[in-house]
Amino acid sequence: MFSLSLLPTHSMLAASDRKRAVIPIQQLSQSQENLAYSLGIQAYLYGYPLVVVAKTMGDMTRSLAPLNQFAYSESLASPAFHDIVTPNSDTLYLNAWLDLSQSPVLLQVPENPQNRYYTVQMLDAYTNTFHNESNRSTKQQARQSLIVGPSWKGPLPANVSKIYAPTNTVWLVGRVEVKGEQDLTQAVDFEKQIQIKPWPQQKKTSSADTSPAVPADALTSLTFFRVMTDMIRKNPPPACDFVLLNQLALAGIDVQSGFDSSRVNPASLAGLERTLRDAPSIVKNGFLPYTTVKNGWASFSPIGTYGDQFLARAFVAYSGLAANVPEEEAYYRAYTDNHNRWLTGEKTYTLHFDRDQLPKTSAFWSINVYNNQLYLAQTESNRSSVRSNNGTLRLNPDGSLDIAIQKSPPSNKDVNWLPVPAGPFNLVLRVFAPAPGSLGPQHTWPAVREIH
Repeated sequence: MFSLSLLPTHSMLAASDRKRAVIPIQQLSQSQENLAYSLGIQAYLYGYPLVVVAKTMGDMTRSLAPLNQFAYSESLASPAFHDIVTPNSDTLYLNAWLDLSQSPVLLQVPENPQNRYYTVQMLDAYTNTFHNESNRSTKQQARQSLIVGPSWKGPLPANVSKIYAPTNTVWLVGRVEVKGEQDLTQAVDFEKQIQIKPWPQQKKTSSADTSPAVPADALTSLTFFRVMTDMIRKNPPPACDFVLLNQLALAGIDVQSGFDSSRVNPASLAGLERTLRDAPSIVKNGFLPYTTVKNGWASFSPIGTYGDQFLARAFVAYSGLAANVPEEEAYYRAYTDNHNRWLTGEKTYTLHFDRDQLPKTSAFWSINVYNNQLYLAQTESNRSSVRSNNGTLRLNPDGSLDIAIQKSPPSNKDVNWLPVPAGPFNLVLRVFAPAPGSLGPQHTWPAVREIH
């Protein structure tokens, strides 16, 4: 223990020391601003998925379906589909936003004698995937499962499986395989047998059961910190996260009482406004520490669940919201060819898979084409993918596969053609339900090669 009597008092300081102890107000203000800026950056990286989730939930519960109801798509995603970034055009999507604060929700999936690939991915408010109810787990059997929030205290039935959600806000993202155009009607019929309902059935969901709207500028204005803290208060994170979150109160970002810009001093506000100018680009470029590139194909880890890797979590929310875990759906993105040059529709390319290089899966695989805004690209043929399950891919006699990647149709009509737009584009290779052990961290796909 030290004695306060040993600390130097103002009278004990020499004149020169007293002069140095006078800190200019301007310097104090700048220090406060810098502290708020530093903490604001950390808050932005942590809170980015929460704000995106709040905005997406508000938009979807108004345009698609109220809380605790599925919205079913009856067609594959097209370039006009902007509900999420990097959608696929190979599966039907079904979406539901759950509020588990009042009651659990019962999920029902049907029998699946055709072994159709499907999954109902479950994400918490932080975009961590905590469960997939898929044909891999149900073994093609019908099943009922009760999705239970962390605060639920009531009785639970004994005859259904329980899925415990980490947060009361849950996003269900369903994907149902479509095996070609002729299969669309059957796929829609199957999709609509995937259903949810409150348990116990104490009330009907009405059109008024929507999530609050989030302003369009929430990612670039001080509204960000209000939405972020509101979401944290409604959906408490793991206790270990408070090591970081409690520090944010020094910048006025109080996760216990919320954010109110009128209560934040001007210097700290200036720091937070600087944050909002710089942090979005940090998120946009957040792939660097987590990306492995082999032959131009980039894989990202962690994905689907993120632990304490908050920058990784933010980047995936920016570039591929609702990305699933690798054992359910593996992703690889290519921006460049074998010469490390940007892919563009002004050139022609080929992609060759030897027989043993083709993706190994119990479901199917696909390659989709995207524009630089990470939405499906508009192409000459109004098609932006090739996939293994629709009977159109032609293998070579030795079992290998060649795909022509170009803007206009190949002169040889028997060639597998992946149409691309006129300008810059990127590709995403997806493997649905990959064979266990087939896609390790050292896995390499063949490069996209330019044809001269």
